[in-house]
Amino acid sequence: MPIKTFWYLTQADGDYPWSPDGLYPVDGQRQIELAKTIDEGGFEGALVATWPNDPFISATWAAAHTTRMKFLVAIYANMTPARLLAEKALTFDAFSGGRLMINSVNGRENILTKYDMNVEHDRRYELGEKYWDDFRRIYAEGTESNFPNTPLRIDAPADHTVPLWGTGDSPAGLQNAGKVLDAYLIMLRENAFVDEKFTAARESAKVEGREYTDFGALSGVIVRPNRDEAIERFRSLFEKAGIEQIQDVLDRAVRRRTHGKQDLKTFTARDAQRQGWVDTINAGSLPEPEDLYIGDGLYAGITAWSPLDIFGTGSSAVYYVGEPDEITGHVRTLRDATGLTSLILAGWPLIDEAKNVAEHLIPRFDAL
Repeated sequence: MPIKTFWYLTQADGDYPWSPDGLYPVDGQRQIELAKTIDEGGFEGALVATWPNDPFISATWAAAHTTRMKFLVAIYANMTPARLLAEKALTFDAFSGGRLMINSVNGRENILTKYDMNVEHDRRYELGEKYWDDFRRIYAEGTESNFPNTPLRIDAPADHTVPLWGTGDSPAGLQNAGKVLDAYLIMLRENAFVDEKFTAARESAKVEGREYTDFGALSGVIVRPNRDEAIERFRSLFEKAGIEQIQDVLDRAVRRRTHGKQDLKTFTARDAQRQGWVDTINAGSLPEPEDLYIGDGLYAGITAWSPLDIFGTGSSAVYYVGEPDEITGHVRTLRDATGLTSLILAGWPLIDEAKNVAEHLIPRFDAL
């Protein structure tokens, strides 16, 4: 079974976007170039995430300059009225040829309160269930003109629905996933972790008499023809940031997660390997790549959205690092062990790394 490969379509781009002066400015033309690279590179599509830019507008902007790629657009349930979102989706699909997918995001309080969505965690899932039911119903019905003397309609493409992807880890989240989602997503970790999450998701859908169409995971990637070259690029993620910035970011993360009760120097990680990273960083040194290897082809790294995962809580700041056949072998093992069908990958700069993946990995993933 081939692996569907998605990329990231985001303004969070740069040589090292987590480093001082490493982030590119917002640039619509570069987004077009990135979208064309994804479209022409054989990717299934791209995740358009919830950054400061509006993801639906970003996807629409890119769709006008592409022909085949799909857009997995991150949407918060209930932030937009279901009817309005359905009208947006119908219009997008009518213009793009049915290329819209939705990544349902339940969200965090610190984000949602900015939009006056003051609803507690489990209740958001309950409200989301009705929201997505309404969205699907209105999308299937189509929309018509508000002016009765102009019989204009937009109907969904024939035999087409908008696939709803998402995640859910808590009991309420898993229950919601089983009831609502078409495809289940996680942030990539070791194979045993992935198998545990996918198994729980399958059970949640089985209880509802449903099955998922896809199982996906999000990960970074650095692929090079030569393994040593890939490792050196991975090493540079830390060297470019520098020890002082890494210490500062992790210190703030610890203070935030512990509500000020701990800092990086007093923090105790949940396992010996992660504690080793903490001790090394507190001593003023950067961990070596071999120390950051967590197994199954994955290395703990830094991404545009997450620092080094010293907490061990499912961060997507992991990377496949190596040469093409090596990475493909790890992905094959993961697929065979867990039923994985899709990977959402990222690497920076996004255009350059997308070209590397298009050349070295997508043909191999297609042939699995």
